[in-house]
Amino acid sequence: MAVKPGKVKGTMVLDIVKFLFDIMQTVSFMMFIEEEGIQIRGFGIMSLIREELVDEVEIQLISHEEQVANLETFVDSWGWIAPYMHGTYAVYVQASWDQIDAWKAWVQFKKSEVKEEKYGIRIVSSPTNAEIFIDGTRTDFITPHAFYDLPEKMTAFKLQYVSTRRGFLSFEENVLIEKGKVKEFRWVMEETW
Repeated sequence: MAVKPGKVKGTMVLDIVKFLFDIMQTVSFMMFIEEEGIQIRGFGIMSLIREELVDEVEIQLISHEEQVANLETFVDSWGWIAPYMHGTYAVYVQASWDQIDAWKAWVQFKKSEVKEEKYGIRIVSSPTNAEIFIDGTRTDFITPHAFYDLPEKMTAFKLQYVSTRRGFLSFEENVLIEKGKVKEFRWVMEETW
């Protein structure tokens, strides 16, 4: 690198230091972007687990493993350029592998589980925290709630909610409980007095 007229060596050294710092920042930012992608997919997998979509979790885990492997390779190959972040991302990679192992164990457990045929009803209401009555009898449950142990028959559901602002709210509906089906209802309660 030639020194341009009017530029002193000290300024050139400062430019080199700034250039190296920019490279360090770029490497750190690239690791950050990959880590964010891993977190986003992880949140998606957690949502699938909550819904117990075992096959979809298994498919997403393959892509998740690839993302973690990519970050691990990048950290091992280029992390030394940003030493202040290398340790952080190396630990994150290990934690991600541990999480993947836990999710794989969950998938295996769910696949080996004896499938119990569930049927019943899930109730969601607006507003939430409404008292639930079944066939005229008050239960100890409030919405949202799921019942999986109800007999197969036409069942009367009633929801009640007392609001200081809106008064007494309720909703009633008869639902046929059928074997092999879990029905979900989102009921909006109306003012009754």
